[in-house]
Amino acid sequence: MKVRVNRSGQLLILLTIFLGVAAANTANNGLYIVVSFLLAGMLISGLISLYNLKGIEIRLKFPEEVFAQTPTLATLNLRKKTKFPSFLVRVSSKTGEVVLPKIPGEWVSEELKFSFPKRGYYKSVKLKISSDFPFGMFRREYEKEVYVNLIVYPKLLPTVFSPETMKEKEGEEKNLSTVRGYEDIREIKDYAGEPMKLIHWRVSAKLGELKVKEMIAEEESPIVLSLDSVSGDLETKLSKLTYLILKFSREGYSVGLKLGDKVIEPGKGKEHVRQLLKELALYNLDYGLHLS
Repeated sequence: MKVRVNRSGQLLILLTIFLGVAAANTANNGLYIVVSFLLAGMLISGLISLYNLKGIEIRLKFPEEVFAQTPTLATLNLRKKTKFPSFLVRVSSKTGEVVLPKIPGEWVSEELKFSFPKRGYYKSVKLKISSDFPFGMFRREYEKEVYVNLIVYPKLLPTVFSPETMKEKEGEEKNLSTVRGYEDIREIKDYAGEPMKLIHWRVSAKLGELKVKEMIAEEESPIVLSLDSVSGDLETKLSKLTYLILKFSREGYSVGLKLGDKVIEPGKGKEHVRQLLKELALYNLDYGLHLS
């Protein structure tokens, strides 16, 4: 545990030295008493500050989705395991800080900001715990490693991706490109920029305005993405795929993923999406690489 002297503490030390020298030169008993009180005050302050930071239990809970290079708020839970509470405790990450006026024996919660520079698996994170209590003259601090078992997904990088364009580019012989069929008509609706092949010419001619066919299979066609689906270096591709997986899943598509020889079949739901994002987060990384 480190001890730092604040400005007020520096002034107190200088004053104590000055009075100590004066007491020695003048043999003034009153000055000796004052110096004794000042030294005793510093000793008591040190002992109180040491006890103040001992026995603090810390837990962190992160959101379900955490992305690299993106600020995120984690729930910080603290409690004091010893009899007396702690006061004016500052908890800091690399990108955030929070001050708790009091930490009792019961759990208290605050939000603390984090930002992870890289994707991957984080076994734990380091927090700095410090306090100026009781008199603000000295600051005690130490680092604490908090177990989190966290998967950080690649950062989100928006990109333009058209399923129709992808199909035309790669051809229908590649079953890992987007496949969209138009077998069954759900309803006839007004034209709103849909592909020309969806225009219902007979109905349009009859009504005197463009009408299009809404196809049932349009909603059910799966999308399987791969590194070849996007451009850029590896990290850029992974970031773009992360964005596309979230985008298409929120639009109701069944989304799958191909990374090398590993293929995850298209599916829906939160757990399926997290599986896809986890594969991107850990791709080409040693498990347990990061410790922040």
